[in-house]
Amino acid sequence: MAHIRTARGVIKWYMDRLGFKGWTSFWNTIYLHPDHLGDEPLIRHELKHIEQIEAEGRFKFGIKYLYYTIKYGYWNNPYEVEARAAE
Repeated sequence: MAHIRTARGVIKWYMDRLGFKGWTSFWNTIYLHPDHLGDEPLIRHELKHIEQIEAEGRFKFGIKYLYYTIKYGYWNNPYEVEARAAE
């Protein structure tokens, strides 16, 4: 079960710096930027990341996410492509 929270403090600062509207932690928590609360496509995107983490496991997902980002770039990372398709 995913928990959805409003990003605050350090998490909001991090999201602001990287331009993220949402961010999924490895512990089933989705943080939404205060400007994007209630953004259903964004929530579906982040829920897809929860599914990916559950399917792969935290460690394997983290390593593969980093590898894919380095190899393909953020936009073409297969995990991000799949999450955008869920929007």
